[in-house]
Amino acid sequence: MPQFVSTISAIFWGVLVLSILVTAHEAGHYFAARLCKARVTEFFIGMPSRHKWSWRSKKHGTEFGITPILLGGYTRICGMSPLNQLEYARGLELVQTQGSIEVEQAAQQLDCSVEDAYDIFETLVDWAAIEPDYESHEGDKPKGRSLPNSYKTTLRDSAFNTKFDDSFDENTELMQAGTAQPLTMTAQDFLDQERSKIYVGKKFWARFFMIFAGPVASFITGVLFMVLSLSVVGQEVPTNDPMIGAVVEHSLAQQAGLQSGDRLLAVDDHKVDSFTDLAGLLKDKFDKHEAFELSYQRDGSAQSLQITPAQNDTALGIYAPTKWAHLSVGEALNITWKFSVQIAQFAAKLIVPTQTMNVVSQSSSIVGISVMASQAASSGLGTLLLFAAQISLSLAFMNLLPIPPLDGGKILIEFIQVIIRKPLSERTQSYISFVGIALFACLFLLSLKNDILRFI
Repeated sequence: MPQFVSTISAIFWGVLVLSILVTAHEAGHYFAARLCKARVTEFFIGMPSRHKWSWRSKKHGTEFGITPILLGGYTRICGMSPLNQLEYARGLELVQTQGSIEVEQAAQQLDCSVEDAYDIFETLVDWAAIEPDYESHEGDKPKGRSLPNSYKTTLRDSAFNTKFDDSFDENTELMQAGTAQPLTMTAQDFLDQERSKIYVGKKFWARFFMIFAGPVASFITGVLFMVLSLSVVGQEVPTNDPMIGAVVEHSLAQQAGLQSGDRLLAVDDHKVDSFTDLAGLLKDKFDKHEAFELSYQRDGSAQSLQITPAQNDTALGIYAPTKWAHLSVGEALNITWKFSVQIAQFAAKLIVPTQTMNVVSQSSSIVGISVMASQAASSGLGTLLLFAAQISLSLAFMNLLPIPPLDGGKILIEFIQVIIRKPLSERTQSYISFVGIALFACLFLLSLKNDILRFI
Protein backbone atom coordinates (compact mmCIF):
# COMPACT_ATOMS: atom_id res chain seq x y z
CA MET A 1 0.00 0.00 0.00
CA PRO A 2 2.76 2.57 0.81
CA GLN A 3 4.34 1.84 -2.59
CA PHE A 4 0.96 2.35 -4.30
CA VAL A 5 0.43 5.68 -2.52
CA SER A 6 3.95 6.80 -3.47
CA THR A 7 3.29 5.91 -7.10
CA ILE A 8 -0.01 7.81 -7.19
CA SER A 9 1.65 10.79 -5.50
CA ALA A 10 4.48 10.79 -8.04
CA ILE A 11 2.03 10.63 -10.95
CA PHE A 12 -0.14 13.43 -9.52
CA TRP A 13 2.67 15.87 -8.76
CA GLY A 14 4.57 15.01 -11.93
CA VAL A 15 1.53 15.63 -14.11
CA LEU A 16 0.63 18.83 -12.22
CA VAL A 17 4.11 20.37 -12.42
CA LEU A 18 4.71 19.40 -16.05
CA SER A 19 1.23 20.54 -17.13
CA ILE A 20 1.76 23.98 -15.59
CA LEU A 21 5.22 24.37 -17.13
CA VAL A 22 4.18 23.11 -20.57
CA THR A 23 1.13 25.40 -20.52
CA ALA A 24 3.40 28.37 -19.78
CA HIS A 25 5.74 27.34 -22.60
CA GLU A 26 2.95 26.92 -25.14
CA ALA A 27 1.37 30.18 -23.99
CA GLY A 28 4.55 31.90 -25.14
CA HIS A 29 4.08 30.48 -28.64
CA TYR A 30 0.36 31.33 -28.60
CA PHE A 31 0.62 34.98 -27.57
CA ALA A 32 3.56 35.55 -29.92
CA ALA A 33 1.47 34.18 -32.79
CA ARG A 34 -1.44 36.42 -31.82
CA LEU A 35 0.86 39.46 -31.73
CA CYS A 36 2.11 38.55 -35.21
CA LYS A 37 -1.51 38.16 -36.38
CA ALA A 38 -1.00 34.53 -37.34
CA ARG A 39 -3.93 32.11 -37.17
CA VAL A 40 -3.97 29.76 -34.17
CA THR A 41 -6.60 27.04 -34.29
CA GLU A 42 -5.83 25.02 -31.13
CA PHE A 43 -4.24 25.41 -27.70
CA PHE A 44 -4.28 22.17 -25.70
CA ILE A 45 -2.83 20.80 -22.49
CA GLY A 46 -1.93 17.18 -23.23
CA MET A 47 -0.97 15.37 -26.41
CA PRO A 48 -3.42 15.19 -29.36
CA SER A 49 -6.29 12.77 -28.75
CA ARG A 50 -9.77 12.03 -30.10
CA HIS A 51 -11.07 12.44 -26.56
CA LYS A 52 -10.87 15.99 -25.26
CA TRP A 53 -12.64 18.63 -23.21
CA SER A 54 -12.59 22.02 -24.92
CA TRP A 55 -14.24 25.35 -25.63
CA ARG A 56 -13.83 27.76 -28.54
CA SER A 57 -12.97 31.44 -28.21
CA LYS A 58 -15.63 33.61 -29.84
CA LYS A 59 -13.09 36.39 -30.35
CA HIS A 60 -10.29 34.50 -32.08
CA GLY A 61 -11.86 31.13 -32.96
CA THR A 62 -9.09 29.22 -31.17
CA GLU A 63 -10.13 25.97 -29.50
CA PHE A 64 -8.77 25.71 -25.94
CA GLY A 65 -8.88 22.44 -24.04
CA ILE A 66 -7.30 19.49 -22.31
CA THR A 67 -6.79 15.87 -23.40
CA PRO A 68 -6.40 12.71 -21.28
CA ILE A 69 -2.77 12.25 -22.43
CA LEU A 70 -1.18 14.72 -20.00
CA LEU A 71 2.37 14.32 -21.25
CA GLY A 72 2.87 17.76 -22.74
CA GLY A 73 0.81 20.20 -24.73
CA TYR A 74 0.68 21.96 -28.07
CA THR A 75 -0.27 25.14 -29.89
CA ARG A 76 -1.40 24.68 -33.47
CA ILE A 77 -0.17 27.71 -35.40
CA CYS A 78 -1.40 27.59 -38.99
CA GLY A 79 1.11 27.10 -41.79
CA MET A 80 4.11 25.63 -39.99
CA SER A 81 4.40 22.59 -42.27
CA PRO A 82 6.78 22.82 -45.27
CA LEU A 83 5.19 23.24 -48.71
CA ASN A 84 5.55 21.30 -51.95
CA GLN A 85 5.34 22.75 -55.45
CA LEU A 86 1.61 22.12 -55.95
CA GLU A 87 -1.41 23.99 -57.31
CA TYR A 88 -2.57 25.47 -54.01
CA ALA A 89 -4.13 28.56 -55.63
CA ARG A 90 -6.23 26.56 -58.09
CA GLY A 91 -7.22 24.06 -55.40
CA LEU A 92 -8.41 26.84 -53.11
CA GLU A 93 -10.28 28.47 -55.99
CA LEU A 94 -12.13 25.23 -56.75
CA VAL A 95 -13.38 24.95 -53.17
CA GLN A 96 -14.33 28.65 -53.00
CA THR A 97 -16.32 28.65 -56.22
CA GLN A 98 -18.12 25.33 -55.63
CA GLY A 99 -18.57 25.41 -51.85
CA SER A 100 -17.63 21.74 -51.56
CA ILE A 101 -15.73 19.42 -53.86
CA GLU A 102 -14.78 15.75 -53.87
CA VAL A 103 -11.08 14.98 -53.94
CA GLU A 104 -11.25 12.73 -57.01
CA GLN A 105 -13.17 15.38 -58.93
CA ALA A 106 -10.64 18.03 -57.87
CA ALA A 107 -7.75 15.81 -58.96
CA GLN A 108 -9.26 15.57 -62.45
CA GLN A 109 -9.77 19.33 -62.72
CA LEU A 110 -6.28 20.05 -61.39
CA ASP A 111 -4.78 17.36 -63.63
CA CYS A 112 -2.91 15.81 -60.72
CA SER A 113 -2.94 12.59 -58.72
CA VAL A 114 -5.41 12.01 -55.88
CA GLU A 115 -2.44 11.98 -53.48
CA ASP A 116 -1.38 15.45 -54.65
CA ALA A 117 -4.97 16.69 -54.38
CA TYR A 118 -5.10 15.48 -50.78
CA ASP A 119 -1.75 17.18 -50.14
CA ILE A 120 -3.16 20.46 -51.48
CA PHE A 121 -6.38 20.29 -49.46
CA GLU A 122 -4.77 19.11 -46.22
CA THR A 123 -2.29 21.97 -46.47
CA LEU A 124 -5.17 24.42 -46.92
CA VAL A 125 -6.94 22.84 -43.93
CA ASP A 126 -3.76 23.40 -41.93
CA TRP A 127 -3.95 27.06 -42.99
CA ALA A 128 -7.60 27.17 -41.75
CA ALA A 129 -8.49 28.29 -45.29
CA ILE A 130 -10.93 25.39 -45.87
CA GLU A 131 -12.47 22.56 -43.83
CA PRO A 132 -12.78 18.78 -44.27
CA ASP A 133 -16.31 17.93 -45.36
CA TYR A 134 -17.60 14.88 -43.51
CA GLU A 135 -21.28 15.78 -43.84
CA SER A 136 -21.75 15.62 -47.61
CA HIS A 137 -21.40 11.83 -47.64
CA GLU A 138 -23.26 9.76 -45.07
CA GLY A 139 -21.03 7.44 -43.08
CA ASP A 140 -17.94 9.28 -44.28
CA LYS A 141 -16.82 10.72 -40.94
CA PRO A 142 -13.86 8.65 -39.67
CA LYS A 143 -13.32 7.27 -36.21
CA GLY A 144 -9.56 7.52 -36.59
CA ARG A 145 -7.39 9.71 -38.77
CA SER A 146 -8.83 8.75 -42.16
CA LEU A 147 -9.03 11.53 -44.73
CA PRO A 148 -12.42 12.82 -45.92
CA ASN A 149 -13.76 12.32 -49.44
CA SER A 150 -14.40 16.03 -49.91
CA TYR A 151 -13.51 19.50 -48.63
CA LYS A 152 -15.60 22.65 -48.20
CA THR A 153 -15.34 26.38 -47.62
CA THR A 154 -15.05 27.78 -44.11
CA LEU A 155 -17.02 30.59 -42.44
CA ARG A 156 -15.90 34.01 -43.72
CA ASP A 157 -17.03 37.63 -43.46
CA SER A 158 -17.61 39.88 -46.46
CA ALA A 159 -13.87 40.69 -46.62
CA PHE A 160 -13.01 36.95 -46.74
CA ASN A 161 -11.60 36.93 -43.19
CA THR A 162 -12.04 33.70 -41.20
CA LYS A 163 -13.01 33.40 -37.53
CA PHE A 164 -9.31 32.91 -36.73
CA ASP A 165 -8.40 36.39 -38.04
CA ASP A 166 -8.31 39.45 -35.78
CA SER A 167 -10.07 41.44 -38.50
CA PHE A 168 -13.05 39.03 -38.68
CA ASP A 169 -16.28 41.04 -38.46
CA GLU A 170 -19.35 38.99 -37.60
CA ASN A 171 -21.57 42.04 -38.10
CA THR A 172 -21.05 41.95 -41.87
CA GLU A 173 -22.84 39.61 -44.24
CA LEU A 174 -21.29 36.23 -43.43
CA MET A 175 -20.53 33.51 -45.97
CA GLN A 176 -21.38 30.22 -44.27
CA ALA A 177 -19.18 27.13 -44.36
CA GLY A 178 -19.98 24.77 -47.23
CA THR A 179 -21.49 27.48 -49.44
CA ALA A 180 -20.00 28.84 -52.65
CA GLN A 181 -17.92 31.97 -52.03
CA PRO A 182 -16.99 33.41 -55.44
CA LEU A 183 -13.70 35.30 -55.34
CA THR A 184 -13.43 39.04 -55.97
CA MET A 185 -9.73 38.68 -56.85
CA THR A 186 -7.51 36.28 -58.76
CA ALA A 187 -6.86 32.84 -57.29
CA GLN A 188 -3.19 33.68 -56.72
CA ASP A 189 -4.01 36.97 -54.98
CA PHE A 190 -6.45 35.15 -52.71
CA LEU A 191 -3.85 32.50 -51.90
CA ASP A 192 -1.31 35.24 -51.13
CA GLN A 193 -3.87 36.90 -48.84
CA GLU A 194 -4.40 33.62 -46.99
CA ARG A 195 -0.65 33.00 -46.83
CA SER A 196 -0.06 36.40 -45.22
CA LYS A 197 -2.15 35.28 -42.23
CA ILE A 198 -0.19 32.12 -41.39
CA TYR A 199 3.27 31.26 -40.07
CA VAL A 200 4.98 30.54 -43.39
CA GLY A 201 3.73 33.85 -44.83
CA LYS A 202 5.27 35.99 -42.10
CA LYS A 203 8.69 37.65 -42.34
CA PHE A 204 11.73 35.94 -40.84
CA TRP A 205 11.82 37.91 -37.58
CA ALA A 206 8.11 37.26 -36.95
CA ARG A 207 8.66 33.51 -37.45
CA PHE A 208 11.72 33.64 -35.20
CA PHE A 209 9.72 35.48 -32.53
CA MET A 210 6.88 32.92 -32.60
CA ILE A 211 9.32 30.05 -32.03
CA PHE A 212 11.65 31.80 -29.58
CA ALA A 213 8.72 32.97 -27.43
CA GLY A 214 8.21 29.45 -26.03
CA PRO A 215 11.64 29.15 -24.37
CA VAL A 216 11.38 32.80 -23.25
CA ALA A 217 8.06 32.04 -21.54
CA SER A 218 9.62 29.02 -19.81
CA PHE A 219 12.55 31.15 -18.65
CA ILE A 220 10.24 33.86 -17.28
CA THR A 221 8.15 31.19 -15.51
CA GLY A 222 11.29 29.73 -13.95
CA VAL A 223 12.44 33.15 -12.74
CA LEU A 224 8.99 33.89 -11.31
CA PHE A 225 8.82 30.58 -9.43
CA MET A 226 12.36 31.05 -8.13
CA VAL A 227 11.57 34.53 -6.78
CA LEU A 228 8.30 33.29 -5.25
CA SER A 229 10.13 30.42 -3.56
CA LEU A 230 13.09 32.39 -2.22
CA SER A 231 11.50 35.79 -1.52
CA VAL A 232 7.79 35.26 -0.86
CA VAL A 233 7.46 31.76 0.61
CA GLY A 234 11.01 31.66 1.95
CA GLN A 235 13.49 28.85 2.40
CA GLU A 236 15.21 27.09 5.25
CA VAL A 237 18.85 28.22 4.99
CA PRO A 238 21.91 27.20 7.05
CA THR A 239 23.34 29.64 9.58
CA ASN A 240 27.01 29.95 10.49
CA ASP A 241 26.51 29.45 14.24
CA PRO A 242 28.88 26.80 15.72
CA MET A 243 25.97 24.56 16.72
CA ILE A 244 24.67 21.18 15.63
CA GLY A 245 21.47 21.53 13.64
CA ALA A 246 20.97 17.81 13.02
CA VAL A 247 22.87 14.56 13.45
CA VAL A 248 23.07 12.00 10.63
CA GLU A 249 21.75 8.57 11.60
CA HIS A 250 24.39 5.85 12.15
CA SER A 251 27.14 8.47 11.84
CA LEU A 252 30.25 8.91 13.98
CA ALA A 253 28.57 11.89 15.67
CA GLN A 254 25.56 9.78 16.70
CA GLN A 255 27.80 7.01 18.00
CA ALA A 256 29.72 9.57 20.08
CA GLY A 257 26.50 10.84 21.65
CA LEU A 258 26.35 14.29 20.06
CA GLN A 259 22.88 15.84 19.83
CA SER A 260 21.06 18.56 17.93
CA GLY A 261 21.47 21.85 19.81
CA ASP A 262 24.97 21.16 21.15
CA ARG A 263 27.18 24.27 20.85
CA LEU A 264 30.67 23.36 19.66
CA LEU A 265 33.49 25.20 21.44
CA ALA A 266 36.80 23.79 20.20
CA VAL A 267 38.59 21.08 18.24
CA ASP A 268 41.64 20.16 20.33
CA ASP A 269 43.10 23.56 21.27
CA HIS A 270 41.56 25.42 18.32
CA LYS A 271 38.62 27.63 19.33
CA VAL A 272 35.55 27.43 17.12
CA ASP A 273 33.77 30.73 16.36
CA SER A 274 31.60 29.64 13.42
CA PHE A 275 30.36 26.55 11.63
CA THR A 276 32.75 27.42 8.80
CA ASP A 277 35.67 27.26 11.25
CA LEU A 278 34.39 23.91 12.53
CA ALA A 279 34.03 22.47 9.01
CA GLY A 280 37.60 23.41 8.12
CA LEU A 281 39.08 21.92 11.30
CA LEU A 282 37.08 18.69 10.98
CA LYS A 283 38.01 18.27 7.31
CA ASP A 284 41.69 18.45 8.23
CA LYS A 285 41.28 15.81 10.94
CA PHE A 286 39.27 13.42 8.78
CA ASP A 287 41.60 13.82 5.80
CA LYS A 288 44.49 12.73 8.04
CA HIS A 289 42.34 10.27 10.05
CA GLU A 290 43.68 11.86 13.26
CA ALA A 291 42.02 11.46 16.65
CA PHE A 292 40.89 14.74 18.24
CA GLU A 293 39.13 16.17 21.27
CA LEU A 294 35.84 17.91 20.64
CA SER A 295 34.67 20.40 23.27
CA TYR A 296 31.01 21.39 23.34
CA GLN A 297 28.32 22.88 25.57
CA ARG A 298 24.98 21.23 26.34
CA ASP A 299 22.33 22.81 28.57
CA GLY A 300 24.90 25.32 29.85
CA SER A 301 27.38 22.60 30.85
CA ALA A 302 30.79 22.35 29.11
CA GLN A 303 31.73 18.83 28.05
CA SER A 304 34.29 17.13 25.82
CA LEU A 305 34.79 13.77 24.14
CA GLN A 306 37.45 11.98 22.13
CA ILE A 307 36.73 11.26 18.44
CA THR A 308 38.81 8.67 16.57
CA PRO A 309 37.99 8.50 12.84
CA ALA A 310 38.28 5.08 11.23
CA GLN A 311 39.81 4.67 7.77
CA ASN A 312 36.37 4.60 6.12
CA ASP A 313 35.05 7.64 8.05
CA THR A 314 34.99 10.76 5.87
CA ALA A 315 32.86 13.11 8.01
CA LEU A 316 31.56 13.54 11.54
CA GLY A 317 27.94 13.46 10.38
CA ILE A 318 26.44 16.75 11.52
CA TYR A 319 24.50 19.53 9.80
CA ALA A 320 24.62 23.26 10.47
CA PRO A 321 21.62 24.85 12.19
CA THR A 322 19.06 26.42 9.88
CA LYS A 323 16.63 29.32 9.94
CA TRP A 324 13.69 30.38 7.82
CA ALA A 325 14.72 33.29 5.61
CA HIS A 326 13.15 35.49 2.95
CA LEU A 327 15.72 36.69 0.45
CA SER A 328 15.36 40.05 -1.25
CA VAL A 329 14.18 40.01 -4.86
CA GLY A 330 17.67 41.10 -5.92
CA GLU A 331 19.29 38.20 -4.07
CA ALA A 332 16.74 35.76 -5.54
CA LEU A 333 17.41 37.06 -9.06
CA ASN A 334 21.16 36.75 -8.51
CA ILE A 335 20.76 33.10 -7.48
CA THR A 336 18.46 32.53 -10.47
CA TRP A 337 21.05 34.00 -12.84
CA LYS A 338 23.85 31.79 -11.49
CA PHE A 339 21.64 28.72 -11.70
CA SER A 340 20.55 29.62 -15.25
CA VAL A 341 24.18 29.85 -16.36
CA GLN A 342 24.83 26.37 -14.94
CA ILE A 343 21.80 24.92 -16.75
CA ALA A 344 22.79 26.59 -20.04
CA GLN A 345 26.29 25.12 -19.76
CA PHE A 346 24.83 21.70 -18.91
CA ALA A 347 22.48 21.85 -21.93
CA ALA A 348 25.27 22.94 -24.27
CA LYS A 349 27.35 19.90 -23.29
CA LEU A 350 24.61 17.65 -24.68
CA ILE A 351 25.65 18.48 -28.25
CA VAL A 352 29.38 18.05 -27.52
CA PRO A 353 30.12 14.42 -28.53
CA THR A 354 32.69 13.89 -25.76
CA GLN A 355 30.24 15.15 -23.12
CA THR A 356 26.92 13.72 -24.34
CA MET A 357 26.90 10.45 -22.38
CA ASN A 358 28.07 12.18 -19.21
CA VAL A 359 25.17 14.65 -19.49
CA VAL A 360 22.66 11.88 -20.24
CA SER A 361 23.83 9.91 -17.19
CA GLN A 362 22.86 12.90 -15.02
CA SER A 363 19.52 13.50 -16.74
CA SER A 364 16.03 12.36 -15.77
CA SER A 365 13.01 11.33 -17.81
CA ILE A 366 9.41 12.12 -16.95
CA VAL A 367 9.53 9.23 -14.44
CA GLY A 368 12.38 10.79 -12.47
CA ILE A 369 10.83 14.24 -12.65
CA SER A 370 7.54 12.88 -11.27
CA VAL A 371 9.29 11.17 -8.33
CA MET A 372 11.29 14.30 -7.54
CA ALA A 373 8.17 16.47 -7.83
CA SER A 374 6.44 14.28 -5.25
CA GLN A 375 9.44 14.50 -2.93
CA ALA A 376 9.58 18.29 -3.35
CA ALA A 377 5.85 18.61 -2.62
CA SER A 378 6.25 16.64 0.62
CA SER A 379 8.89 19.17 1.72
CA GLY A 380 6.58 22.16 1.35
CA LEU A 381 5.41 24.81 -1.10
CA GLY A 382 8.75 26.61 -1.19
CA THR A 383 10.64 23.46 -2.19
CA LEU A 384 8.01 22.55 -4.80
CA LEU A 385 8.22 26.02 -6.36
CA LEU A 386 12.01 25.80 -6.36
CA PHE A 387 11.86 22.42 -8.10
CA ALA A 388 9.33 23.71 -10.66
CA ALA A 389 11.60 26.69 -11.32
CA GLN A 390 14.56 24.42 -11.99
CA ILE A 391 12.56 22.27 -14.42
CA SER A 392 11.16 25.34 -16.19
CA LEU A 393 14.62 26.85 -16.64
CA SER A 394 15.86 23.49 -17.93
CA LEU A 395 12.92 23.35 -20.35
CA ALA A 396 13.85 26.81 -21.64
CA PHE A 397 17.50 26.06 -22.36
CA MET A 398 17.04 22.46 -23.53
CA ASN A 399 14.46 23.66 -26.06
CA LEU A 400 17.01 26.02 -27.57
CA LEU A 401 19.33 23.19 -28.59
CA PRO A 402 19.64 23.22 -32.41
CA ILE A 403 18.05 19.80 -32.80
CA PRO A 404 14.64 19.27 -34.48
CA PRO A 405 11.91 18.95 -33.38
CA LEU A 406 12.95 21.27 -30.52
CA ASP A 407 12.38 25.01 -30.89
CA GLY A 408 16.12 25.47 -31.37
CA GLY A 409 16.01 23.05 -34.30
CA LYS A 410 13.18 25.02 -35.91
CA ILE A 411 15.14 28.24 -35.43
CA LEU A 412 18.16 26.57 -37.06
CA ILE A 413 16.05 25.64 -40.09
CA GLU A 414 14.79 29.23 -40.33
CA PHE A 415 18.36 30.57 -40.34
CA ILE A 416 19.41 28.01 -42.96
CA GLN A 417 16.53 29.12 -45.20
CA VAL A 418 17.57 32.76 -44.80
CA ILE A 419 21.17 31.92 -45.71
CA ILE A 420 20.31 29.84 -48.80
CA ARG A 421 17.47 32.27 -49.67
CA LYS A 422 14.90 29.58 -50.30
CA PRO A 423 12.77 27.22 -48.18
CA LEU A 424 14.00 23.72 -47.51
CA SER A 425 11.91 21.06 -49.22
CA GLU A 426 9.38 19.03 -47.27
CA ARG A 427 11.52 15.91 -47.80
CA THR A 428 14.67 17.58 -46.44
CA GLN A 429 12.86 18.91 -43.37
CA SER A 430 11.28 15.50 -42.79
CA TYR A 431 14.68 13.78 -42.88
CA ILE A 432 16.10 16.31 -40.41
CA SER A 433 13.10 15.84 -38.10
CA PHE A 434 13.34 12.04 -38.24
CA VAL A 435 17.00 12.19 -37.21
CA GLY A 436 16.15 14.53 -34.34
CA ILE A 437 13.26 12.37 -33.17
CA ALA A 438 15.42 9.24 -33.30
CA LEU A 439 18.12 10.99 -31.27
CA PHE A 440 15.66 12.06 -28.59
CA ALA A 441 14.06 8.63 -28.47
CA CYS A 442 17.50 7.23 -27.61
CA LEU A 443 18.11 9.96 -25.03
CA PHE A 444 14.70 9.31 -23.46
CA LEU A 445 15.35 5.57 -23.17
CA LEU A 446 18.75 6.19 -21.58
CA SER A 447 17.24 8.70 -19.13
CA LEU A 448 14.44 6.26 -18.34
CA LYS A 449 17.03 3.57 -17.64
CA ASN A 450 18.80 5.97 -15.26
CA ASP A 451 15.53 6.65 -13.42
CA ILE A 452 14.69 2.95 -13.11
CA LEU A 453 18.09 2.23 -11.58
CA ARG A 454 17.88 5.31 -9.36
CA PHE A 455 14.33 5.18 -8.03
CA ILE A 456 12.92 1.70 -8.57
